[in-house]
Amino acid sequence: MPVFSFTKLHDADIHMGPEMKSTGEVLGIDKNLETALYKGLIAAGYEMHKVGDCVLITVKDSDKPEVVPLAKKFIEFGYKIWATKGTAEYLREHGVPALIVNKHDEPSPNTSDLFDTGEVDFVVSTSTIGRKPAVHSVQMRRKAIERNIACLTSIDTANALANSLLMRKTLEDFNMVDIVKI
Repeated sequence: MPVFSFTKLHDADIHMGPEMKSTGEVLGIDKNLETALYKGLIAAGYEMHKVGDCVLITVKDSDKPEVVPLAKKFIEFGYKIWATKGTAEYLREHGVPALIVNKHDEPSPNTSDLFDTGEVDFVVSTSTIGRKPAVHSVQMRRKAIERNIACLTSIDTANALANSLLMRKTLEDFNMVDIVKI
């Protein structure tokens, strides 16, 4: 699993592109994908236990059909779903309870307010617009990273993480080996 130094790259969007290079990598090995991924996510610095109580979702229109089953997985794990208006309305239309949160430059409650509460464990954010620092989605992802909130910019990655969470395991349930100490 690649590891990136997004906190050191001021004003840079964390949305992955073909030119991005990782600053390191970690390895998770096990007998099944979810467990190996869980170990890799832990090693990459993700908090894989519930710290807050919500996930913030804001996705481009073409990702909305895929985000419905993803949101249901996070709900099954015990999270509330907050979403920007368009995403929240889509989720609600498809049977997923979602609370609406405004964009960071709109009235409260907005994404910045939500980040400041410490309730958000994960942000799922995809966008169609390029990586321009003035764009809302770029600024929101930056604010999440600056507050040490895991930000997922791919539905596939978010699904893999949700599947790992649904194993309902903790770090103590796994045999972790630091290969540096072998």
